[in-house]
Amino acid sequence: MVEKEFEAPDWVKDGEDLRPMSIKQKRYFLAGLAVVIPFCMWAGWFEWQRAHDGHWRAWVYTFEWPFFAGVAIYMYRRFARGDRPQIPRPNLDELEKENDK
Repeated sequence: MVEKEFEAPDWVKDGEDLRPMSIKQKRYFLAGLAVVIPFCMWAGWFEWQRAHDGHWRAWVYTFEWPFFAGVAIYMYRRFARGDRPQIPRPNLDELEKENDK
């Protein structure tokens, strides 16, 4: 069997600077936020009502859902600036040397 040399997929970046989101991408993200944020706030309110009805575990969810809305806003702002996580390209020479030892 012939071993094929490892080649990183196209979506792995070499530290290239990513540009901010386009207007179309921002619209899609904002449409998603328009759904996610009200849902998270409603879910937090719903759990608040359940917590007051005596469901002790609902207290955690009461604060968890608004936290998720905050995370959604944080991620939108991060992506809008072009600050997207990148997967580093592995140094194949070093990995080959480590495997040969």
